[in-house]
Amino acid sequence: MQDIIKKLSNKRQANVFFKDTELTQLTRIIETLQSVKEEKELNAQIEAEAEEKERQELELIRTQILEKGLNFDKLASLMKPTKKPRKAQKSHNKKPQTCYIFGDNQHWNGKGETPQELQELLDEGFELSDFLQSE
Repeated sequence: MQDIIKKLSNKRQANVFFKDTELTQLTRIIETLQSVKEEKELNAQIEAEAEEKERQELELIRTQILEKGLNFDKLASLMKPTKKPRKAQKSHNKKPQTCYIFGDNQHWNGKGETPQELQELLDEGFELSDFLQSE
């Protein structure tokens, strides 16, 4: 985008850029650019008018404050947004992970399907708590 703006801003580069462009195409491009320019000017004028209106309204309020003898600092402190109290962070008590050790130093976290070797030991009469890893 910046490259196009740079080429169109320099007359020599613009001539090279539009070297093979027909006159009708060039006229249409100029009309489009003129339309964009007018739209931007209108938006800038509307924005300037809105800023001027806001400035006048603020000046009127300022005059009213001075006439009534109000303390501006107190008014300003009332207008500050109130801070939301922070929520206390919940302490997450991490529950120790369950880990079962069985067979030839094999591990199982207790989730999912029971490993075949552990299931065979349970079928022989062992309890699951027998394989619980002590912390």
